[in-house]
Amino acid sequence: MNGREVTAHLEWWANPSTCLVRIPVRVTPAPGGAAWNAALSPGIDGEGREGVQDLIDVDPFCTLHFGDGSAVDVEAAHSGDVNYLWLRGT
Repeated sequence: MNGREVTAHLEWWANPSTCLVRIPVRVTPAPGGAAWNAALSPGIDGEGREGVQDLIDVDPFCTLHFGDGSAVDVEAAHSGDVNYLWLRGT
């Protein structure tokens, strides 16, 4: 990544052929590399917000897929607002 914001998707997979959840995000690289700041795009509220929070609490490990077809396994963490996440490469 070149330091600019890009669109991507966070995906949680049950197995190699079954994607359970796919969430669109806007990501920017965090200082130091191998980490990203992610904003859910569009943002969510209500039950959807609780669902994303529960998902990350149960299984923070997911795949970050970029628009160019590249992907990286990441660990997602809350930043204090479920619409904004910290992602760290695993």
